[in-house]
Amino acid sequence: MKRKSFIILMGAVFAALMALVLFVDGLPTVFSSVMAFPFEQVGAALRALALTGNIGNGFALALCIALSFLPILSVLRHRYEKDYLGENIVLCCMSIVVFIALFSMANPSKLLSAFPYFAIEALPVVKGVMGCTVWSVIILWLILRLVRLFRGGDTNKLLCYLRIALHAICILFVAVIAISCGSTLLDNLSNTQKNMDNVMAVVRFIASSLPYIFDIGITLSLLTLLDTYIEKNEEDTVKNADSLSKLCCLALGATAASTTILNVLQLLLSQFLSNISVNIEIPVVSLAFILLILILSRLIVENRKLQSDNDLFI
Repeated sequence: MKRKSFIILMGAVFAALMALVLFVDGLPTVFSSVMAFPFEQVGAALRALALTGNIGNGFALALCIALSFLPILSVLRHRYEKDYLGENIVLCCMSIVVFIALFSMANPSKLLSAFPYFAIEALPVVKGVMGCTVWSVIILWLILRLVRLFRGGDTNKLLCYLRIALHAICILFVAVIAISCGSTLLDNLSNTQKNMDNVMAVVRFIASSLPYIFDIGITLSLLTLLDTYIEKNEEDTVKNADSLSKLCCLALGATAASTTILNVLQLLLSQFLSNISVNIEIPVVSLAFILLILILSRLIVENRKLQSDNDLFI
C-alpha cells in the first residue's frame, strides 16, 4: 500500500473510531460500550427480527447460528493439517464464544440472569465484558496465525509479513489514540466548568496522544527503511536508518517532556482551572517500542558499514 493511501486509511479509521466513542457517549442504549461493538449492534438487530413473530424468531436464531459457524469454515478447510491445530482449537472456541455473545446481546434479560449480582444499570458493563471476551479470542487467533506464518516463511515472505504487521501496528496506535485518549477527552470536556478547562482537556489529549503519534511516524519511517533494505540500496539504507534513529531520539525526549510541560502548564494556570490533575505518566509500551526500533536502526547502519568495509578490503 502506498504511503498516501495508508495515511488516508488511518485518518478514516481514526474518524470511525472517534464516531464510535461519540456514539457510546451520546447513544448509550445502542452503543453501551466500545468493546461490545459490533456484537451489541448485531444482537440488537437479531432481537428486532425475533420480535416480529415466530418466523422472524426462527430466522434470527438461524442467523445467529450461521454467524457463529463462520470460524468453523476455516477449521474444516485445514482439519487435517497439524500446523493449524492450535488455530483450529481457538477457532472452535471462537465459534462458541461468538454464539454466546450474540445470543446474550439479543436477550438482555438472559444476559443479566447469568450475572445475578449485577443490577440492570450494570448491563453496559456486562456487555463490555462479553465483547472483550470475544475480542480476546480473536486476538489470540491472530497471534497464533502470525506465529505460524513467521515460522514457515522464507526471507521474502518474512519481510512481506513484517510489512503487513507494521501496517497493522500503525492502525493499532490509531485505535489507542481514538478509543483511549479520545474517551478521556470526552470525559474531561463533559466535566468542565470553566473555558480554560476545555483548553486544558485538549492539551491533555495531545500530551497523551503524542507517544502514539511518534510511534506511527517511527513505524512509517521503518517501512521506508525496510523498502530500501530489500532493494539493497546501501546509501539510502544508511541515510534512512540515521533519520530513523534521530526520530527515535526526538520521540524519547518529546514523550518525556510532554508530561512535564503539561504539569507546569496546569500549575501556571491553576487559578483559571476548576480541576488540576498533576501526575507522571510513563508510556512503557511506547517507550519500549521506540527503544527497540532505535537499536534496530543502529544495527542496520553498523551492518551496512561493516559490509562496505569488507567489500573495500576484498
